[in-house]
Order: sequence, then structure tokens, then C-alpha cells
Amino acid sequence: MKTTTYCLSTLTAAALCLVGCGEPAATSETDDSGDTLVTINPTTTATTGATEGESESDTSGSGGASETSGSTGDVIECEVDEECPNGKVCTDAKECDFDPDDCGEAIIDLPVMTPNVVLVLDKSRSMVSNAWDSDADPNTPDVTRWFSLYSVVELITATFDSSMNLGMVLYPSAAAISEYTINACLVEATPEVGVAAQNGGAILATMPPANATDAQISGGTPARAGVISAYTHLLGIADGMPKFVVLVTDGAANCSLEAADETQRFEIYDEALLTEVAEAKAQGIMTFVVGIDIADVESEVKNDGNPDGTNAFQKLNELALAGGVPKDGDTAFYNSLNQIELQEALTSISEEVLPCEIPLDPVPDFPDWVEVKVGDGKY
Repeated sequence: MKTTTYCLSTLTAAALCLVGCGEPAATSETDDSGDTLVTINPTTTATTGATEGESESDTSGSGGASETSGSTGDVIECEVDEECPNGKVCTDAKECDFDPDDCGEAIIDLPVMTPNVVLVLDKSRSMVSNAWDSDADPNTPDVTRWFSLYSVVELITATFDSSMNLGMVLYPSAAAISEYTINACLVEATPEVGVAAQNGGAILATMPPANATDAQISGGTPARAGVISAYTHLLGIADGMPKFVVLVTDGAANCSLEAADETQRFEIYDEALLTEVAEAKAQGIMTFVVGIDIADVESEVKNDGNPDGTNAFQKLNELALAGGVPKDGDTAFYNSLNQIELQEALTSISEEVLPCEIPLDPVPDFPDWVEVKVGDGKY
């Protein structure tokens, strides 16, 4: 059995106390494997029932229990315990209810899981040559996409630095320049910042500053080389922790490693990126895909350093599905149209990578009545 709870990003203790009495605090379901999944909601109590004034009864016979549905939920009337469903007893009110004396508790040692996460960040020239809204206020000036990305990474590292081991890859690297040659596609073979604990400060110190210009933010979009660097690094870590890549981009990938000339290098989409993402998933590395201001249109065919006839929106959808952790809804990748949405996307991803499933042994008889205590908190 597994119990799914809300993630506690600051959790460092490893003890949970499960108490089998109290008001219902969970909803349960069974997955395909037969395990029961209990979703704990710390702020609400689930109730079911018909609309006020509606009721119905089902009597199995003159000697059996009768079931009444009312505004407070299903009530089964009874005379003896044997007429009640398994786990319930016939109370003095002649209703089947949970047995308050059938309680138990268990203390579970919860291993602290600290995921390894590499941020693969687009540093192409378009990140500063294009501006967008940062705060949904038309009276404030727009900012560069890089300004927003730096600001959001600063927030994410401040919030989750103690909860995950972070690393970073820039694509292209700081050595890349904006020219129509392979020099626009340079990527470091190993991450600029390797995965480690409490790494937020190192990441921010390595990124070009928020107010960087095209003197520092330049080059093409060698996303495949970027994720290869991240995947290779993560595969070399054998600590048993979950592994993730967060790929952030504002356009379609180019800079193919197999390009025979500059036209192939810059004007053709790098289809092999999809293969890399899918192979990483097969090796246990999940990839989140975040788009920055991605339009659902096909690009023009012209010699401009961007893949011709390519719908970046569709390509990022394909990548997100191949990565194994698509966003819910019709759009599989996290598309952000301003800084607020970019912050929401990266925050949501950060919360998702934190482990929230706790195996319980023995299985509680009544998962709907389980209370979870973490320290002084009760959920």
C-alpha cells in the first residue's frame, strides 16, 4: 500500500506516526497493481451525500440492514453487528459506523529522498533580443527573457536549495558567440555546475547576470548537446536518488552534431534531441520541458539562424511526452508567456520532483480514517 501526502519541502525528519482513528481525512483508490493509494488532504475533510432534501433507502429484507442516503452521507441502519459491512459495528443508535475501539498506530521511518536535478538553461541570443512582460502591469517596462529566467532561478534555488541537489548546464556555453559558425553551438561536456547539495549560490554565480546583454547571452540553440551533458553527469551519480532534467528553451533546437554545413547546422531542426530525451527516460532520468513564449505556428523558411518550417510548440510537446513527466492538459510542456507564468511553471516542477509516496506496512484496515503526524503537525 502507498500513501500519497503533500510534499513538505523543508522536511528533514524521518518519522511519521499513523493513527487509525479520527474523522475521515483521506480519499482512497486502487491502482492497476492492486495497491491502495490514500491521498491525504490536510485542509479539508471529504464528505459525500445527496443534495439536501433527497433521500433513498434500500432494504435487503425484514431481517437485514437498510441503507439511507441523506445530506450527511450514507447511513446503514442495523440491529446487530453482523448486518454491517466489514470493519463497522452496529452502534446504540442502530446505525453501522466505524468502531472507535478498533484503533492502532504505527511509527514509520521515512527515508529522506533528495532528488538530483539539473537545470538545462537556454542562453541563446534570442533570450536577450526579445523582451516580454514581467509582472502583468502595463505601466512597467518589459524585461528580457533572460532577466526573467535569472530571477525565477534565483527564487527557485532560494526556496528548494535544501530539498534537492541542483546542477546547471548552459546551452550554448559562455564561450559561444553569435556568428554563423559552429562557434555559436559550443556546450561544455560537463555541467557548468555539477549536482550537489546547497548549490543555489554556485548556480547564480555562474549564470550571466539578470541584466546581461548580447555580449554575454549569445549563440544558437544546441539543446541536444545541453541535455547530453546533463544526462551523462546524472548517470554517473550512483546515490539511488531520483534524477531529473529541467530543459528550459525559447525556441526550436538547432546546432545538430551531425551537420555537414552551416545551413544544416542552423536552418534545420535537430530531430535527434527527441531520441536523447526518450533514451534518458529509459535509463531512469525524467525530463521536464519549459517553453518561454512559444507560439503554435510554423516558422518561416529563410536564412535567419532558426530552423525552417518548424513548429516549436509541437516539437516541445513531443519532447515533454518523451521525457516522461508531461504537464496535465492538452499542452504537454510548461509554456510560459510572461515571467509570472515562468515562475509558476518552475515552482510546480520543483514541487513535483520532491517524493510524496510513502509505502505503508502493514496496510491500514481503514485508509479513509488514517491520520498522519509529522512532528507536531497532524494531517
